[in-house]
Amino acid sequence: MQVQNFYSHGKLLLSGEYVILDGAKALALPCKLGQTLKVKTHSGLSYQWISYLKNNQKWKSLSFDLEDIKNGRSKHPFALRLYQILKVIYKENPELFKSFYTFSTQLEFDKNWGLGSSSTLINNLSQWANIDPYFLLNKTFGGSGYDVAAAQFKTPFVYQRLENEVITESVEISEKLKPYLYFIYTNQKQDSREAIANYRKNLKSPYHTVIDQISNLTELISNADDLNDFEDHLKTHEVLISKLIGQIPIQESKFQDYKGGIVKSLGAWGGDFVLVTAKNDNDLIWFRKNGYPIIYKYEDLVY
Repeated sequence: MQVQNFYSHGKLLLSGEYVILDGAKALALPCKLGQTLKVKTHSGLSYQWISYLKNNQKWKSLSFDLEDIKNGRSKHPFALRLYQILKVIYKENPELFKSFYTFSTQLEFDKNWGLGSSSTLINNLSQWANIDPYFLLNKTFGGSGYDVAAAQFKTPFVYQRLENEVITESVEISEKLKPYLYFIYTNQKQDSREAIANYRKNLKSPYHTVIDQISNLTELISNADDLNDFEDHLKTHEVLISKLIGQIPIQESKFQDYKGGIVKSLGAWGGDFVLVTAKNDNDLIWFRKNGYPIIYKYEDLVY
């Protein structure tokens, strides 16, 4: 019996949301929480899949064979998506499927937090199958691929997807800023694929200029070591994306009464986590009083 173990980090996107799809530079933050995958060979005649949530509660459990993978038929969305992924892997590496396996996944974060339950799965399975994770992502979920890159990083990085290549550059967030940075869950899950489709459909301004502006802001945010400058860059970023997608920035729409700092969307607007700046922990009382108890310090959630 052979056992293989794989691990991938979750992700947050500090800058470049939406326009990352069109070549803008974006600042990504790998998370200290991720997802594990254990693959164990067995002597049975079917494949077993078990997914566990962060509290060790069994979430999904199914048994299937190669014909299920090839045909991709199921009444259950989870099984359909899983078969789609495994079918791509089978086409690339059919030798793998001459053995039978039990696959076990374990999330370290809540599945509704938007930290990358899909991207960590893709990266883990691509490691197991020894195939390009960006190829597997493109054939299944789609997207920019920054989340797959984050799965492999242990440092913040600038990500840029050009026509024929992906460019990543490790950066450091200033130690002067980290004590004032927090991540707060908005109690709302955002569907990234739906957000991408809406972005393509509802572009409100010429985006080539915006791409250059966001790329420049990503560099400024990455290199900032003064909190006021950092906040100003984030505010400018929010205004540009707001005009581009025709949505009101989240601080205006949801957190307008917070006066202790700025609130910035992370990734697709409308849900998941936001970045909040605060001079001290007391500034965050407003969020706790208003029903947002899930608050992480920078160093507790991301690298």
